[in-house]
Amino acid sequence: MTPDETVVLTRYITALCPQQKIDSFTPDAWYDVLGPYDLGDARQAAAVVASRQPFVSPAEIIAEIRRTRAARIRHVHGPGQSPEVPDADPDDVPAYLAALRAQRTRAADPTARRRPLHELITCTGRHVPQEIL
Repeated sequence: MTPDETVVLTRYITALCPQQKIDSFTPDAWYDVLGPYDLGDARQAAAVVASRQPFVSPAEIIAEIRRTRAARIRHVHGPGQSPEVPDADPDDVPAYLAALRAQRTRAADPTARRRPLHELITCTGRHVPQEIL
């Protein structure tokens, strides 16, 4: 999230919770805590929290984002298994495990960039026929 998006989020929370005190320094402080998260996820989480209680804190937004991402991961093909084949050599165990972790991160965060097929194939280091690219 950018500092400008944090301002948008705090204005949204002001609309959700008009009794919550938010001043001109609130976006700066909230950016320090919510910076690593996506605005869409944060807005959705804020709405869920505001539907349960009259005030919303950054910690509650983060907890709700984590709950939502954990639920997304559970819906990945099989118990913790991704339907994609990891884009790493299975004989290179550290690289293979890193690829699995990256897949699970992408599954949990729908805003993450999906890698195009030609990029996945060409990173194997093997010859790829031109018609596939």
